[in-house]
Amino acid sequence: MGIKFSILDEESELVIGYCKEIEGLDGKVYFDGDLAYHKIELKQFVFCQKFKEYLVKRKESISRLVYICIIDNDTNPIGKFRFSIYDDIYYHKTGVPESASDVIWRGSLNEVLSNKEIEIWNNWRISPPLKKNEWSSLSEDERRSWLKVVKNYNINKSECNEMQEGIFHLDGTFVTDYPSFFCALGEAINGPGGYYGFDICSLIDCFYGGFGATAPFTLIWNNHQIARKFLDINSWVKEINYKRSWDDKLIDKPEFEEVGNRPLFQALIENMENEVILVLN
Repeated sequence: MGIKFSILDEESELVIGYCKEIEGLDGKVYFDGDLAYHKIELKQFVFCQKFKEYLVKRKESISRLVYICIIDNDTNPIGKFRFSIYDDIYYHKTGVPESASDVIWRGSLNEVLSNKEIEIWNNWRISPPLKKNEWSSLSEDERRSWLKVVKNYNINKSECNEMQEGIFHLDGTFVTDYPSFFCALGEAINGPGGYYGFDICSLIDCFYGGFGATAPFTLIWNNHQIARKFLDINSWVKEINYKRSWDDKLIDKPEFEEVGNRPLFQALIENMENEVILVLN
């Protein structure tokens, strides 16, 4: 089995090393007295020579902000997640492992991954989606995993063809829950596996540019009646509770939470009509 992950140092931008698997990305929280932390285990991790030389020269601890990068078959990063290493390990004193070995670090993940996300990432390593609605057969939880992969995959892409005053068609056939709306909208704007927000706040941010289409533009929402039926207040509250359950696994909790005080369909329409020309078919 080939390497699947790289670890990137945020400050120096050097690749620390590569490994085949990482355990602990599910966000299990451990305690050492009052200290709460995540623990990741890098399986068969190999340190890069340039980073070893960097550590020896600067005589620094490994305690730092790093990115856990999911890489494709050519070792190019296609997704990354922040991890703050707590451990004060001075490898220039203890010695950096010269061969592949299992390395354990304590720290804080800024995001946790489900098994389904890992499964989707493993597919996207080979190729991202080639046609729209590949997510349509997934369960609601699995669609959430798909959407998280979509977000991280696209945020790490440098190129984005920006359009203004264009016309986009949203296929509402499978929009039956919170994540499926954003899966469908992302593909309406940016094609298969495309991203255009993962919640209402990020959707508003996308309207202002940098994500494929800048408002104002025309969005034709086909089969919108399906979403009108399913995207009620309960579907919004359900999503809030889901996100809260995953946020509970984080050491640093998000400060913002959506309200869920009216039908989700109504809230989406209100926010979109403020920015775009919306046509409901």
